[in-house]
Amino acid sequence: MRLSSWLLAAATAFVMPLAAIAAEGPIWNYTPATVEEEKPYPLKNMLTWKYYKKPTTFYYNLTSDTASDTNWLGVFHDYGGLPVNGTKGMDPALWVYAPGEKGTVRLETEKIPPGPYKAYLMANNSYVPIVPPVDFHTGKQDNVRFHTLIQTIRPARIGEYWTYDMSGMVNIASDVKNFYFLIYCNGDHWAHSTKGGILFGRPTKHSRRPTNLAVKVKTRRGLHHYIEVVIPVRKAHEPLAPRIRVMSLNLWQGGKNVDGFHARQIHQISKADVDVVGLQETEGTHALRLARGLGWYAHQTADVAIISRYPIVETLNTTATTSKAAAVRIALDGDRQQVIVWAAHLSERDSSYGPYGFCFEGKDGAATPRSRIGPGRLADKVPVLLAGDFHSPSHLDYTEASAGMHCGAGAVDWPASRIMAEAGLKDAYREAHPDPVTHPGFTWSIIKKNNTEHGGRPEPQDRIDFVYYAGGGLRVVDSEQWASDIPKPKMFPNHRKNMWPSDHRAPVTTFEFVDSGKG
Repeated sequence: MRLSSWLLAAATAFVMPLAAIAAEGPIWNYTPATVEEEKPYPLKNMLTWKYYKKPTTFYYNLTSDTASDTNWLGVFHDYGGLPVNGTKGMDPALWVYAPGEKGTVRLETEKIPPGPYKAYLMANNSYVPIVPPVDFHTGKQDNVRFHTLIQTIRPARIGEYWTYDMSGMVNIASDVKNFYFLIYCNGDHWAHSTKGGILFGRPTKHSRRPTNLAVKVKTRRGLHHYIEVVIPVRKAHEPLAPRIRVMSLNLWQGGKNVDGFHARQIHQISKADVDVVGLQETEGTHALRLARGLGWYAHQTADVAIISRYPIVETLNTTATTSKAAAVRIALDGDRQQVIVWAAHLSERDSSYGPYGFCFEGKDGAATPRSRIGPGRLADKVPVLLAGDFHSPSHLDYTEASAGMHCGAGAVDWPASRIMAEAGLKDAYREAHPDPVTHPGFTWSIIKKNNTEHGGRPEPQDRIDFVYYAGGGLRVVDSEQWASDIPKPKMFPNHRKNMWPSDHRAPVTTFEFVDSGKG
């Protein structure tokens, strides 16, 4: 197995100062509930979405000095990569020219995934907007629903101002005519909602802990739906996050292999009640989409990404960060409690899949290459977490006792897990469940039990997705391999209706802070 260059560099980065250099590929971040001052536009210029017409229709009316045959209308995802100060971000999902002073443009939005978008009318083949962008949604307008019936969101603390953007939690988010209002708040009614779906308030010593809200959304067509929102409320001097739940999730090509993947991903992440997720196979945008739908923060690269319930306060570009590895600093409680989180992905391009050698090619453990790095000393001030799909098993799983589970391979010193161990990182699942025979913890694969490329022989089942940790006084409370087994997922290729939207299980670990973890 050939290890990719980022893995050795990443392990080294844990034991030396972070050296800032440029990272590979496009990188995007998402921060919820931000409002920017708008530049003045000529009042006579106008762009309108005709929400009741199909295909998606916009009407524009411009002054003679701004009209041009090379003006164009572009449709962009509303959660990131938007044009800024005349500079291109992501490519538009759709675009069409808008010539002359006035006219109607129609877009075949059925060719793009349903979701929230922004339409920009821009001047002369540039990325300079002529009028403010128009928010719209390509989903069906004949129903509205929240993706979950109950949602636990970021904690608040007594005496401190708190706010949370929940406007992305509905299936037709980004329609400016959606109206949100609070219909119930237990206790002293400290929480409030803007009509745009941003919760805010300052809990008091009389506030319920937790505080439960009932929020209603009403659409332009009079349709409505409800959600119960749970806000954990901490005491005045209590840490905001005494525990943290971390997940690694392979999105399986962004999720598009499963019908209704956005709602199902939101539902599963919410049901797991995790705080931070390291994502793989995001295809450059899907972490931004999920962060928008959860009201979370995101750091997005071309492949891996990190989404967090808590603010991402720093992007760490190091010698190890590429599209296959990314790192951020997350403020769980301002400057008082922070963690460094890595997301990682070793793909098929980086190495051949080792278990196939044992199960399909007759190799033995001696044929597996080894790699070493020198042991290092980790800083103890800021905890380090790594969530990744390593496309490789662990040396902790391949023992003589577990040989029967792995085509008779016996003990195998898998280099990827060995590098992590020698860098001082601990395997969270094996800390909680040391015996690989009683707790194999397989994450690959939940839907592939036979390998069609090898004559339908049984697909090797292995644990190839991990949460590692080091430093900062962390203690593993529990660790599990998460997936929705109700209803039982159907096997590939009959998987499109599965509730679980991945072909991997997702390791989830609950950590407890045993000291301050200041950094």
